[in-house]
Amino acid sequence: MNVSLLLVTNEVWTLNSGTDKSPTFEVGPMERVATAPAKAILFGEHAVLYGAPAIAVAVDLRAKVTLNDSDEWKLNGQPLDPSENPHLASLIRWASAEGRPQDIHVASEIPIASGLGSSAALCASIGALLEESPSSKERIARAAHSSEAEAQGGRASPVDTSTVTLGGAVVVSNDQWPGIEHCWDVDLSGPDGNRHWAIHSLSLSPELRSMPLVIGSTGKGSSTAKMVASVADRMHESEFRASMDRLVACAEDSIHLMLEGDPISIGAAMDKCHALLREIGVSSPEIESLIEAVSPHSLGAKMTGAGGGGCILALTQDPDSCADAIRYAGGEAFITTMGAEGVRIENFNENS
Repeated sequence: MNVSLLLVTNEVWTLNSGTDKSPTFEVGPMERVATAPAKAILFGEHAVLYGAPAIAVAVDLRAKVTLNDSDEWKLNGQPLDPSENPHLASLIRWASAEGRPQDIHVASEIPIASGLGSSAALCASIGALLEESPSSKERIARAAHSSEAEAQGGRASPVDTSTVTLGGAVVVSNDQWPGIEHCWDVDLSGPDGNRHWAIHSLSLSPELRSMPLVIGSTGKGSSTAKMVASVADRMHESEFRASMDRLVACAEDSIHLMLEGDPISIGAAMDKCHALLREIGVSSPEIESLIEAVSPHSLGAKMTGAGGGGCILALTQDPDSCADAIRYAGGEAFITTMGAEGVRIENFNENS
């Protein structure tokens, strides 16, 4: 999606200080505003499209969307081109909003094309405002997923959109997973046939919620659609498929570790998972440089998202050293925690 997200400045939005880890925003009285968090996949990248569960967490970086009435559909003040922004065109059709055009303004703390769900956060925020209510998170997540699937050639999993909508921690699997709260199911017909996923909400232990998760951005963008297609093109190779089977097993084992809530075991599983992702060819030199940099300071580290660039995650008890190591290696560091609140409406004025 060809969307240029605005840099966050004091003139665009203001983070209120306070004890709540979820940012709140000062907004004008006539604005309709929604925000949604970034997401980080802890386990199950790529493998979720081939039968594995995926575990993702919402992290406390947020995207902000403001809608204002307009004479035509616009994005950041410019005419909206549906061919360049299929996500947004799909959401507009879903909401039957073609006849009430809006100027969509976007500002974000989330690095784009980095595997942190920037487009999902955008879609969920717009969906919440077009829905005019945050009460039906299932409807918002379904609409956001449909728009992502349309833009990615029918191969999008619902991991990103479910996580940024629900917040907290989410497990996406083929079938209902015992011992975890089941929220809803998602079905998708695409080039790889019919797919079915069960969406779950996973409770995080207090220890995990308080454990810093440092995100390191390589600064190199990556196309999710291209990376997903590159994996799909190699699934007929027996050795490649064997590596994917090991990745599936690693993701399944990780659910039990998350339920137990032991950061040391989870960190070790992150290291193992990253080695398998590197084995199937979705890492990059930039990712490996950051992984090497944070290893002495973390319980475990791995790439997150589709790969080929984007970001890494480091679970750590020493976030400042991790962040410094990332910066020294040429990356950008974000010190976050898991379990951020999902999509929410910050301000809605029906007469605006």
